[in-house]
Parts: sequence; structure tokens; C-alpha cells
Amino acid sequence: MARDGKPTRDKILAESKALVLENGFSGTSIDQILLRTNITKGAFFYHFKSKADLAKTLIDDFSSEDLADLDEALRETEALTGDPLQRLLQFIQRYIDMMAKLESPYPGCLYASYIYEPSQFSDDIKEKISSSILTWRRELGGMLDETLKTHRMKIPVDKESLADQFTVILEGAFVVSKALNEPQLTARQLKHFKNYVELMFEKRA
Repeated sequence: MARDGKPTRDKILAESKALVLENGFSGTSIDQILLRTNITKGAFFYHFKSKADLAKTLIDDFSSEDLADLDEALRETEALTGDPLQRLLQFIQRYIDMMAKLESPYPGCLYASYIYEPSQFSDDIKEKISSSILTWRRELGGMLDETLKTHRMKIPVDKESLADQFTVILEGAFVVSKALNEPQLTARQLKHFKNYVELMFEKRA
């Protein structure tokens, strides 16, 4: 074992994540991970005590990356704080642009993969997923709150559900995009959402 085992650990995590997104957690065996990573069983258990330990590390890392991306998107649009509707629209546009670059369907979301098999995971893993999704709800809800200070909704809409719709569109689009092998489907769905948000608000008198 090399003194710095991080490259091996990172390789295990990357390949395990890909396998879980392809086959589900229960459909991913340690032997499959060993074959994909070309490492020994001893090397695997040097880094992870068990498959359950791997599951927790995978979701911890995925959640950290997910929330770091959210923070980056908020920073990138921070200059538009004075025009909250434009900030919200630019936030959505960031993800449209990201998904429009895909040449193959987005591989999927580890949150969804785990939620499909709840009996496989401990309560702390489920709480981690809930907490991450609620963070997206809170941040999008905050942008909606700011928008409502200068704009009003043309029709009554539940703000919390509208905040969740961004996440709901992404998760559903990932599935349909893979099913139809249409890489641009997610971007197109987000464009509908952006149009909906833009049409929903009007400047307060």
C-alpha cells in the first residue's frame, strides 16, 4: 500500500458511484467494485470497513459536492442581488447552460439512487439526503422571498412547492433523459421552468 492512499480511495469512490448509478446500491457488489478498480479486496477494506461504510462515504461526498455547487451558483449570481427576479432567472440559466453541454444523458443523482432502496441505508444517511434537499428548498425559497419584495405573483402559487420544483424537474429529467437517450432533455425542461418563473411575476406598482 502506497503511503498516500488517497488516489486509491478516490478511485474506489468514483467507480463505486458510477456502478451505483448504473445498477443501484443493492445491485453493486464489492467484487464488481474490485473488478472496475483493479484493486485487491485487502486494498478495499483498508479504506472502507464495509459496504455500509462505503455507502455513507459516498453520500457524504456527494452531498458536499452538491452543496458546494449550490454555493458556487449563489456566489455567481450574487451581483444581481439588487434585481432579485433576474438573479433567480440567472440561477436557473446557469443549470440550463450546464445541462445543454451534455453529449450523453446525465448519469443520475445519488440521492435518488439511495431513496429507491430505503431498506439498504441507515437513518443518518436518509437524514443527510433530506437535509441536502431541504437546503436547496431553503436557498431557492430565499430567492423567491426576495423576488416577492419587488414583484407579485400573477396567480397564487405555493412558494415552497415552487422552490422544490427546481429539484423535482432535475430528478425527473435525469430519469427520462436516460430512458430516451436524449442528453438535451434536462436543459429543455429547465427552460420551461425558467419561462414559467418569468411569466409568473410582474413588477409591483
